[in-house]
Amino acid sequence: MTAPELRLISLLSLALMAGLHHTALGADSQPPDPEQPPAVIDDTWIDVGRHQIITGADNIAEWMNDFFGDVRTEEDAPFSTLRLRYEQEWDEANQFDSDIKLRGKVYLPQLNERLSLLFDDEDTGETGRDDLLIDERDTAENVTLQYRAKEEERYSIDYRVGIRSSLNLKGSVRYKYEYPLAETLIGTFSQEALYLGGDGFASKTRFELDKILSEDKLLQFHNKIDWEENESGITWNSSLSLDRRLSEKKAFGYFVGVLGRTHPESYVDTYSVGVRYRQNFYRPWLFGEVQPSYRWYKEHPDFDREGAAVIFFRLEAVFQKDLSR
Repeated sequence: MTAPELRLISLLSLALMAGLHHTALGADSQPPDPEQPPAVIDDTWIDVGRHQIITGADNIAEWMNDFFGDVRTEEDAPFSTLRLRYEQEWDEANQFDSDIKLRGKVYLPQLNERLSLLFDDEDTGETGRDDLLIDERDTAENVTLQYRAKEEERYSIDYRVGIRSSLNLKGSVRYKYEYPLAETLIGTFSQEALYLGGDGFASKTRFELDKILSEDKLLQFHNKIDWEENESGITWNSSLSLDRRLSEKKAFGYFVGVLGRTHPESYVDTYSVGVRYRQNFYRPWLFGEVQPSYRWYKEHPDFDREGAAVIFFRLEAVFQKDLSR
């Protein structure tokens, strides 16, 4: 049995441990209707604007984040989502690389309505668009139990405890704040303080802006700053993406990104530019994605910058089930 097959069996075993064998995840099951308004909406321009942005039928930001599999959508939704992914990448520097991954969230209302189980790629951050910036796919999966301690209209507080691939325990507390800066502009900020077992403490800061350009176009600006006690300096990166919905089953986007470090000195590690195309096909839960890009990188601040063409493919099976009812 090959290594990818062993890894797939391990990932599916984790899903079974989460209790999915007691609940059939229906491919035709859908998340709660986004058009349903909250029970109470304050009659002010900012609250009305927020209601139109977040619950309106033309909410391209929510649609795009869900279609491309943004982590933010999964972690805050009161339903279960699992994404089984087969990924393959080719670049001029490292040639071929392939992997099988499981990512998502299992909502656990039977135990506690505030509990959920997260499956994710270890330490890849809050933003699902990290793969637009640099190659972070050589990470191992880990399982995290999340408890939603506080949830208000604009902010939430989560406590998390989990096991890393090194079998060390990790724990964290995360604060997230979302605010409509205008009728078509949403700002999201999150700060997470972590303890990574034998690796000490860490911090993750995220800031995103979603600008709705039209009912089918979205401009997104993503930023992250990471610090770990056992590593010198800070890692930061930013990306700007322009995404367009071609139909209910197709989307296309352009992106640029930059990655920087502050150790051994402050310098820009990687610049990237590319496009990506994603399509739902054959079954409602099956997606294909292709992402050609070009990267200019430095392996060390004293080295010359090099360029490499990259082509990334992803085949993804997405299973969703509203378990809150």
